[in-house]
Amino acid sequence: MKNLALLTLLITMALTGFGQSQRLVMLEHFTQASCGPCATVNPTIHNIMLNNADKMTTINYHTSWPGYDPMYLHNTADPSAKVSYYGVNSVPHSVIDGNVYNGHPNGWTTNMSIINNRYAVPSPFTLSVNQQLSPSNDTLFVTMLVEATAPVTGPISAYMAVIEKFIHFNTAPGSNGEKDFYNVLKKLLPTKTGVALPTPMQPGEYVILEYYWVLANVYSLDQLSVVSFIQNPTTKEIHQAANLMINPMQAVYNNDVESMMITNALPRYCQESLIPKIKIRNNGNNDLTNLSIKYQVNNEDIHTYQWTGNMNFLDKAVLELPEISYSIQQDNVLKIYIDQVNQTNDEYTKNDTLVHQFESALEVGNQLQLKIRTDNAPEEVTWEIFNSQGDVVASGGPYTEAGTMHTEDITLPAGDAAECYEFFIYDSGNNGLCCGNGTGLFRLAPASGNPIIAQGTIFESIVGAQFLASTVGINDLDASSEPMVYPNPAGNSLWVEVTTKSANISVTNQLGQIVFEKANASGKMEINTTPWPNGLYIVNIRSERGISIKKISVIK
Repeated sequence: MKNLALLTLLITMALTGFGQSQRLVMLEHFTQASCGPCATVNPTIHNIMLNNADKMTTINYHTSWPGYDPMYLHNTADPSAKVSYYGVNSVPHSVIDGNVYNGHPNGWTTNMSIINNRYAVPSPFTLSVNQQLSPSNDTLFVTMLVEATAPVTGPISAYMAVIEKFIHFNTAPGSNGEKDFYNVLKKLLPTKTGVALPTPMQPGEYVILEYYWVLANVYSLDQLSVVSFIQNPTTKEIHQAANLMINPMQAVYNNDVESMMITNALPRYCQESLIPKIKIRNNGNNDLTNLSIKYQVNNEDIHTYQWTGNMNFLDKAVLELPEISYSIQQDNVLKIYIDQVNQTNDEYTKNDTLVHQFESALEVGNQLQLKIRTDNAPEEVTWEIFNSQGDVVASGGPYTEAGTMHTEDITLPAGDAAECYEFFIYDSGNNGLCCGNGTGLFRLAPASGNPIIAQGTIFESIVGAQFLASTVGINDLDASSEPMVYPNPAGNSLWVEVTTKSANISVTNQLGQIVFEKANASGKMEINTTPWPNGLYIVNIRSERGISIKKISVIK
């Protein structure tokens, strides 16, 4: 009996050893400057918040009804998305931790046990959030650190809500007489649906998120702040919330470098050598002064690169590694990983390795067509094609018309032997053809339309591809038969176009898990990739014409 009691005690201790992070309860409150009942209940909520600041935090969403409200007009998309998400049809309305309470504020303001009971439930996360205003006071940079302190499964999304803590009007802006407003939402980062985080997560695993917002309709810069939270988008449960930190953020580990991305990776190569460029970030508390990186292609010889310098916590750098030669195959893998940090082992290895899969270059004719739909900054976009000697044989841009499709017909030099060419498209604004400047795209293909040499929307300053071209022996695919999958890389949406009457579409991640399936698909369809973590995915399209396999990347 004693042994049984001891075993029970040990099991209880093991279970309670996880999930011991103190929860901060999240109140999402819906209100409006022309809502009479809101003016009655809002002061009560504000006093409760002041008296329970150690237990709860809040974001106030201003709705479009019942009347005029300038704070809603300053950002209509984000509050409206939350109204739809929670099914709010009247104000005032309160939501506590997503699914703990959803209804009129009187249901919880008169019963604080709802807050107290929820506060007593440990959270599986700790959150840290910092903000920094640009020197020109026009952009707010937000950094969020999410650390799992207990095992977590299921989908999770992270949000960073930029708020104004206090807004005062000398004259009431609406019809209900309210002049003072608190924790008013200004912007949800990175989007109104947050950003999906990789799961499952184990204790000690973490993610660092960095986003920015170009300020708009801010009453007082001094009142800007951030409330962050982690939510299950399916169950709506909020796992944890956090207010802006006063002190600088601390890293989870002391010696820890993250391999963020290979900045110059191409989808296809015909040259049997490459010079990788890798973007890193110092995620450790210790200054980074020494770094060892190893890399290889196709399990051939491992190369080592030694870097010395000085990088503080969260500093980033793009490192150009020495050229590596290899024997090209139909399918190839470039692997780059952190070996040592400050002459010791990296304390967090999960973010050390980057893998880039690429294929041997396509062989096409010398008649090409480049389509570019510009974003709202067409003057930032240029492109070039180089021959194997490094000479520019075709180029274009910058452009002058925003949101316009430009078609460039390209004739490469004639030649019987296939030559290796490189295509690059540049964006001097370092944000590709997307996001803050609207959405554009590019696509390079033979004049017949297929196969696609390169296409995409999301990149930073440069993206491109290598391809083989000659004037003989090339039969381009029939453009009407080849399925289209775009953009690549994809952001929150992926488009698939099939011309057959019926096709079965499936998408798998790098672990072989199916993340999307659609039977009997036809025409053009949009796939929501918002819940998918960044990474490589395989799109399989089966029809009466055979199987088409497309590799795409998701980068948000």
